[in-house]
Amino acid sequence: MSKVLIYNLPPEKDAKVKMLCRKFGFDSRSIEKAEYGYTLGYLLGLSEDDSVRDGEDFEEEMLYIAELRGGMLNLFLDRLRRKKLSVPLKAIQTEMNLGFTSRELYHELCAERDAIARGTTQHQG
Repeated sequence: MSKVLIYNLPPEKDAKVKMLCRKFGFDSRSIEKAEYGYTLGYLLGLSEDDSVRDGEDFEEEMLYIAELRGGMLNLFLDRLRRKKLSVPLKAIQTEMNLGFTSRELYHELCAERDAIARGTTQHQG
C-alpha cells in the first residue's frame, strides 16, 4: 500500500494532505522529531532495525512518498498543486534511500536543491 510520511506541516495543511491521501487510499503519518533518527525503512514498517542515528533536526516541510509510481504519483502530485498544498521538499522511495534517516534524506534533498540552483546536476556530499 502507498504511504506518505509527512514532516513539519502546520496543522491545517497536515490535515489537508492527510485528507488527500485518504481520498487516494494511501496511508499517511506525521513524523515527530523524536523519530528523525530511525531509517525510513523502519518508519514504513519495512525494516526491523530500530537503531537510532544522531543528527540535526530540521524545520522545513517535507514529504516522503513510498510505494507509489508512475501515473498515480503524477496524479497525487498534481492534486497537491491544484489544492495549493505546496511542500518544497518531496522524495519518493528508492532502494537506496530506505536506509536513510529522515535527517539524512532532508540533507540529501537540500543538496540536490542547491545543485539545481547552481545549475549543476551533482552535489558535493
